[in-house]
Amino acid sequence: MALRLAYRLCYVLLLASGRVAARLAGDFRVLGEARERVGPLTGVLQLPVVAGWLPARPISLAAFSACCALAPRLQAPSA
Repeated sequence: MALRLAYRLCYVLLLASGRVAARLAGDFRVLGEARERVGPLTGVLQLPVVAGWLPARPISLAAFSACCALAPRLQAPSA
């Protein structure tokens, strides 16, 4: 029961942090494409996006690793 709860929490964390990381990566690319219009201000605008992405991506990867580690234990037949 505890393994299932841990897996579900890791899965929800994976979905949430992965969505945030993907959204921030998309915003970073959009700001990079606006370089011609905005000029050097683009670099300044990208800093907060990178600051948000830096913690979101490792959290997403850690949650994915935890899900991968817990999944085989949940599929094993119970005695």
